[in-house]
Amino acid sequence: MNLTALWRLPVLFCCENNLYAMGTALDRSESETNLAVKASSYEMPAWAVDGMDVGAVEDAARRAVTAIRSGGGPVFLELRTYRFRAHSMYDPDRYRSREEIEAWRHRDPIDLFTARLAEAGLLTDEDRDGIESGVAAEVDAAVAFAESGTLEAVSELTRYVYSERAR
Repeated sequence: MNLTALWRLPVLFCCENNLYAMGTALDRSESETNLAVKASSYEMPAWAVDGMDVGAVEDAARRAVTAIRSGGGPVFLELRTYRFRAHSMYDPDRYRSREEIEAWRHRDPIDLFTARLAEAGLLTDEDRDGIESGVAAEVDAAVAFAESGTLEAVSELTRYVYSERAR
């Protein structure tokens, strides 16, 4: 971020702030939890946006891209969101209450956005069912493709980790 600000590079930094660093709440590990404030210390425009609101994210991204394309240098967006599941399959997720998770579920961005589209008459239940079926089919096809592939040879696993120099 420092170099992009120094050189005024056209970069959009998007930080998905889900309030936790693995299993530690942000307010337990950071004295300043407003990550946009931290980013602004690099002398670049930075602001937070409700990451659970698809429209707000689109508006903020458009504003940021416009600034970048006009030669304004880098911009940092903090997308304040929430993850509904544990950090990984090995995470027992005991650091959050069920009530906290459930309260955030009422702000699910997909549910809120589809409800907004339905209210505007832009999405029917049939449309949504069709989209969900199409996505499920695409995911199933991708999983089948991956599972039918061949495993990489162990000898190749570290290839390209370091440059391959001519000897």
